[in-house]
Amino acid sequence: MAVVFLFLQDWRATVIPTLTIPVSLIGGFAVLYVMGYSANTITLFAMILAVTLVVDDAIIVVENVQRVMSETGVDVREATLRTMDQVTGPIVATTLVLAALFVPVAFLAGITGELYRQFAVTILVTITFSTINALTFSPAICVLMLRPTPESRSRFFVKVNQGLDASRRFYLRLLDLFARKLALSALVFAVIVGGTYGFYRILPTGFVPSEDQGYLFMNVQLPNAASLERTQQTIAAVSSVLQRTPGVANTIGIAGASMVGGGGSNSGMIISALKPWNERGADQSVFALMDRLRAEFAAISTASVVPFNPPAIPGLGTTGGFDFRLQARAGQSQAELAEVMRGLIIAANQTKTLTSVFSTFSADVPEVYLDIDRKRTELYGVSPATIFNTLQAHLGSSYVDDFNIFSRVYQVRLQDEPSFRTRIEDIQRLRVRSQSGSLIPLQGLLSISTVYGPNSISRYNLFPSAAINGQAAAGTSTGAALDAMETLAAQKLPPGFGYEWTGMALQEKQAGNQTTIILIAGILFTYLFLVAQYESWSVPLAVMLSVTVAVLGALGSLLIGGIDLNIYAQIGLLLLVGLAAKNAILIVEFAKKRREEGLSIMEAATDGTTQRFRPVLMTAMASVLGVVPLVVATGAGAGSRQAIGTTVLGGLVVGSALGLLIIPLLYIYVQTVREGVKRRLFGVDRVDPDSKPPAAAAAD
Repeated sequence: MAVVFLFLQDWRATVIPTLTIPVSLIGGFAVLYVMGYSANTITLFAMILAVTLVVDDAIIVVENVQRVMSETGVDVREATLRTMDQVTGPIVATTLVLAALFVPVAFLAGITGELYRQFAVTILVTITFSTINALTFSPAICVLMLRPTPESRSRFFVKVNQGLDASRRFYLRLLDLFARKLALSALVFAVIVGGTYGFYRILPTGFVPSEDQGYLFMNVQLPNAASLERTQQTIAAVSSVLQRTPGVANTIGIAGASMVGGGGSNSGMIISALKPWNERGADQSVFALMDRLRAEFAAISTASVVPFNPPAIPGLGTTGGFDFRLQARAGQSQAELAEVMRGLIIAANQTKTLTSVFSTFSADVPEVYLDIDRKRTELYGVSPATIFNTLQAHLGSSYVDDFNIFSRVYQVRLQDEPSFRTRIEDIQRLRVRSQSGSLIPLQGLLSISTVYGPNSISRYNLFPSAAINGQAAAGTSTGAALDAMETLAAQKLPPGFGYEWTGMALQEKQAGNQTTIILIAGILFTYLFLVAQYESWSVPLAVMLSVTVAVLGALGSLLIGGIDLNIYAQIGLLLLVGLAAKNAILIVEFAKKRREEGLSIMEAATDGTTQRFRPVLMTAMASVLGVVPLVVATGAGAGSRQAIGTTVLGGLVVGSALGLLIIPLLYIYVQTVREGVKRRLFGVDRVDPDSKPPAAAAAD
């Protein structure tokens, strides 16, 4: 609201846009509640950005009322009526443009579609309430509250107005210069388009940014067949290192379990809770801690300890980074699968774009193999099921019954003491009961040998598989990491082996080139709507081509900030297209009206820029300041907030700074070509919608 007061310089005019914020947001929350949406990251992002959107329409109304009163001297009621006659079309058009932009993407499938859908619904609901307010509530309040602008102003506001007038004259001089040299203008615009394409090509891609969620995991893997006691000692040593690490608050370790698959006596997992975000600096973020811990854990020779971040979206995998599934598709043995896996992991860890690539799969775990002599068991009247149940009860455990004591239910389980189930001889001494009731020693019914094999066999899409987890190296996007793994797989995997992605990596690959598809679909729907709005195929080109400037600023800001083009940046990019088109519509709409009133193309473009300079600059500054907190966000969810905030901020700054020049230039160029074509084909000297020949209208 400080920006509104700075530009309008009247507390009454400042109050009117302020009143639209609670009305639109409360209405938006009510609709989201009815639709069953929750207050999650996506909807709250949309609400934050909606705060800057809902005031735009009210600002346009209030500013125009003030301008009409100042220029014509009419009373506030007449000024409001004239304003609504001038701005109703642009306000409705900009709202419908945003709807045309967001409605198609709301029908995308998968997780990507769900993220877009919640954002789109929230934005559409809030701007709908904002438009209703701008067309009904704001004009009524203007009549009740606004007063003619006083002649005398404070020295500060005089300086502000002088600065705005000077910047307006600067833009008009540039407009006059470039309008006289359309070839130079075309060259500048070609550079903008080329820069946009170049930034898009070199900008790394991603799905969801990895977040500092306040905790991290460690996977502990000892040599095969290591005892549980040895694993517990290693976990205690790792926990001691963690407790000495600045930024770590609490640690819990579990021996015999693994979050990334497998498990067993030689596996363990550790969960470390970090201190609150406000007590940790950048050197104690989860990413800085993982880099530091990797170096310290490398000194532990008794085990492989790998720290990793939890997934950014709970439920999509068990770890951050990527989840790669190596598959044996031609009936290869588990030993062959393990050999290929080890070669791939070694090559991956030598790649600069990858780090902490590991797997818990192993095919050389010592195992005790029991070969049952089924003919002998049949001779003694012992079924194989009886042998299996005996082994389960003595070596594992067997459920017997429940009992109640002290108002609680306890299970009764049968199991040998550890001292009676630690050696192979303990299996040989077991006895099973035959059908005749006699006890038969197991030693005479089976043979025992030691073999090597996998601790567990995993399948993915029916094929035997080995899970490989890893992270993108510092400064590398997840998209580049996935591409690196696919390149290594193409180079290193022998015939008969393949791979699949799962978890977050699968969603990222499925999203594919949806960014391009979404932008093209959004721009196409917006263009078709503007065609219907202006009843022209050519005039909307001035609006749509101007969007390129904002996209250039957004992609450039992401590149400077080292942020990949992830799903949140894509959402910000989509919103930015709507905001850029909104500013262009305001200028083109006024220029079009002035042209229809008889002004020349240059005069119409100049007049449109002059009239809309202040509101466009004001709404842009309000939006920029509204997203600054997202750009400098820290703590939980900072990665996603910075991605969407940086996209919108960079696009608005560049789009507003250059758009005030590019938009009227594009209008001049498009309108000149349009009228030149009509003049040659139909002999029409100028555009007059009331007397346009049917053939000319059809050709347009």
